[in-house]
Amino acid sequence: MYLTDAQLMSEIRRCEYCATKPCKTACPCDCSPADFMMAAAGGQPSDFKRAAGIILASNPLGGICGDVCPDHHCVAACLKEIFDSPIQIPAVQATIIKKARELDMSPEFELPDATLDKIAIVGGGPAAIGAAVTLRQLGYNPEIFDPESLGGQATLIPEDRLDRGMLMSDLMWVSESFQIVQHRQQIIDPKALLKEGYKAVIVAGGLNQPIHLNIPGDDKAIYGLEILKNSSCFLFKGKRVALVGGAIAVDQALTIARAGAAHVEMFTLETFGELPLTLREKGILLENKILFSHRTRITQIVNEGEKTVGIKTRPVYLPANTDFHPSQIKDEEGATEQYRPFDLVVISVGCSPAFKIEGEGIFSCGDMINGPSTVVEAVAAGKNVAFKVDAELRAKDFAEPSKPTKSICAVPGWKRLPVPLACDFFGRLLRSPFLLSAAPPSDGYDQMKLAYEAGWAGGIMKTSFDNLDIHIPSEYMFVWGEGSKTFANCDNVSEHPIDRVCEEVARLIKEYPDRLTMASTGGPVSGNDTEDKAGWQSNTRKLEAAGAMGIEYSLSCPQGGDGTHGDIVAQDPVLTARIIDWVMQISDPQIPKLFKLTGAVTAIYPIISAVKAVFDRYPGKKAGVTLANTFPALGFRASDGAWDQGIIAGMSGEGAKPISYLSLARAGSMGVFISGNGGAMNHHDAANFLALGAGNVQFCTAVERYGYGIIEHLESGLSHLLEARGIGSVSELIGIAQPHPITDFMDIPPKHKHSSLIKDLCVKCGNCTRCPYLAIELDEEGFPRIDEDKCMGCSLCVQLCWTKALEMIDNT
Repeated sequence: MYLTDAQLMSEIRRCEYCATKPCKTACPCDCSPADFMMAAAGGQPSDFKRAAGIILASNPLGGICGDVCPDHHCVAACLKEIFDSPIQIPAVQATIIKKARELDMSPEFELPDATLDKIAIVGGGPAAIGAAVTLRQLGYNPEIFDPESLGGQATLIPEDRLDRGMLMSDLMWVSESFQIVQHRQQIIDPKALLKEGYKAVIVAGGLNQPIHLNIPGDDKAIYGLEILKNSSCFLFKGKRVALVGGAIAVDQALTIARAGAAHVEMFTLETFGELPLTLREKGILLENKILFSHRTRITQIVNEGEKTVGIKTRPVYLPANTDFHPSQIKDEEGATEQYRPFDLVVISVGCSPAFKIEGEGIFSCGDMINGPSTVVEAVAAGKNVAFKVDAELRAKDFAEPSKPTKSICAVPGWKRLPVPLACDFFGRLLRSPFLLSAAPPSDGYDQMKLAYEAGWAGGIMKTSFDNLDIHIPSEYMFVWGEGSKTFANCDNVSEHPIDRVCEEVARLIKEYPDRLTMASTGGPVSGNDTEDKAGWQSNTRKLEAAGAMGIEYSLSCPQGGDGTHGDIVAQDPVLTARIIDWVMQISDPQIPKLFKLTGAVTAIYPIISAVKAVFDRYPGKKAGVTLANTFPALGFRASDGAWDQGIIAGMSGEGAKPISYLSLARAGSMGVFISGNGGAMNHHDAANFLALGAGNVQFCTAVERYGYGIIEHLESGLSHLLEARGIGSVSELIGIAQPHPITDFMDIPPKHKHSSLIKDLCVKCGNCTRCPYLAIELDEEGFPRIDEDKCMGCSLCVQLCWTKALEMIDNT
């Protein structure tokens, strides 16, 4: 029912985080699998808390729905279905909720004061719970009236399909987190509650009046859901039992089979493939040896006195090119009735509501209005009616949903940012420490506007120059590695001239004055200092005059061609210091300057020392460095020549991250402001940048891979991580790993562990026998046998085991 850690991460890695998010659209509660999988991908406790928050803010019964949701919602919409096979989204969802609770990482909701009216809710099922939670978070006092415990018909689902621990934990979490009040009493006349001080009444009753077939002998049949409610009152052991009905009868068939019936057979109008059940649910039916007679209609129950002895049936068919619906079923012409012996007959073809109340102040929702539905659809219906009640009581506009079982509004109050992320940039307060780097996603006003609307704190427009022919090569991007998270390009600057960038900078600052709008530029490095100096200073003055809130200077283009002293200017401390001094001479003290260095150096200390010496000569001016840029690399692409074309490219993303970590670790305590750049792909990477001393973090590859909306995950992920680590602000995180961020080789603890097998998780692939120390061989059953004496404790086998069946343990 739940996934192992390895299975969970394997499924999550299959998600492509589609921009259209069809899985979210298909979910009745508008829960976004793409987002909760992205949130959980880091595998940290705080990641599971955040992922659970995304789920439960859309669906307060997210754990239950993860267990029982059918394949025809999000799974059917997963675009992987078209490519290979859909992601097991419900199993992923249920596992995330379960892990969050096991880790004591349940998401928190801010509970507003209940200052608004009292609302009565008749019924205690999923629709009622969805309504109650939403109303409570809107500030109302909802009170549930139901003689039974919370959960309604969800509590009748057999444990094969719905884990009892998940059921109880979901219901308990809802009750405690949202202080749900329940009166254990039955309401006969909901309208009467309006006279008892309730401003509105929501009737969220389910379908509990069984529909009768009205066929001969059906007075001896068992109708409705009595078997699920009171299974101990029936004796099934050794009996032949016929069940009439489709998916509604499935849970009863399982209960009867588990009670020891000799023969359990379902008679359905639909075929086995047409039953709206998941593959797992169908598998459970087959495992319990439940038989099916499809396209079969029951015509009579044969009784002898008070005893049932059999049934009569007739074959039916569905006309060609017709979608299944009971109304479309036709009797086979000329077919004769067939008699089959049975001891008991259960008829479960549906139910109708016990009552339907209408009138002013009365609102109805759930199965009694929408017909039989899934748990998630019922919760969605409850959320929708809650927002409708709120609109009517406050005389607000209310947009009716496209259908009553599709809700697009989240439950208010989830703490998306438990720790504030505001940070300082040379005296300017930023909403978060995340910026767009000077790269394709910032190449113009339109791109920057999209970023700001998505929530980015600021960005540096792509590097531009004055009066310079710009060559933008064709097909210049490279994407390397598993998961497409390492990018490289041989495009170094914008094709837009600096005058256009100046106009766009001014426009962005006017429209988004609360964001940090910076620009990037550079200048010539020809060896003629007089001309070169004029170029760097001219570009600086233009951008300052345009009102740029900061300027970044590229001294580290991996593509080369930067000057006579080497391919990359920032590899030369003397040349780097000279150019920085040219800029600082004429720099406006109020406009920060960042000088973009490179990690492609033997040692970063001489470079930073040279830069700091220049800064110290201008104590009243704001300046720092960007560390590091993309890393110089070589990519091949096909050509008609003797061999493929080797292209110098700037490697970014995951491949560059370890290089940037090392540069930051060594430079982070040298007293120079650093804007971290080069490799960060998620909030945890960014947190490492900040911990090593970066004052903020720039992103490019992550945005190219996932879109501007990734800022939501960066912000909420960092905030939840800070909360989990007991860190109260970004300023506390910056430099927390300094001044000794690197553990020396000789300080790493000596060997004291060896690998060990978790047999239940092993699939006998044998990959672990590739151990370079020959410490692992397979036993007679095909399981790994580990030689402790040969094992060096390197942990390679543990890290490569794709089922996580190996772990490191202390030596015996």
